[in-house]
Amino acid sequence: MEVFFATIDYWHWLVLGLALVIIELFASSTFFLWMGVSAIMVGILYKLFPSLSWQIQLLLFSGLSIFSIFLAKKYFPVKTIDNELNVRAKRHIGNIYTVVSNDEHGTKIKVGDSLWLAKGCDMHIGQRVKVIDTDSVTLIVEPDSNNS
Repeated sequence: MEVFFATIDYWHWLVLGLALVIIELFASSTFFLWMGVSAIMVGILYKLFPSLSWQIQLLLFSGLSIFSIFLAKKYFPVKTIDNELNVRAKRHIGNIYTVVSNDEHGTKIKVGDSLWLAKGCDMHIGQRVKVIDTDSVTLIVEPDSNNS
């Protein structure tokens, strides 16, 4: 293994960095992006200072990767679609809506101009229900107590 690391040249780091950046295009997590940037930085440093031992190169890569990932998570948090949907669903808690569909695919309630899945009580079409919680993007409802 030592022979392998001893034969690493600066362009190996550059290729590794580019490969990690390309992997990031498919992963969309920003994790590989910062590791790729770190590998490219080590390649540039090794080109400028060819006397760097392979141990120092690996230490630099590890340290830069950890540091850059930490900074990225702190200052550039990734917002996923799933997080935004959960926040949007929680905005409906306390509101009252009407059941418009109840079939084998689930119960749906009309929220504005869209339909949302609902669960939590026995429902029939036309019934008014109050949203009391969410489960991911499904609204948890109870019968509207004002609807007599």
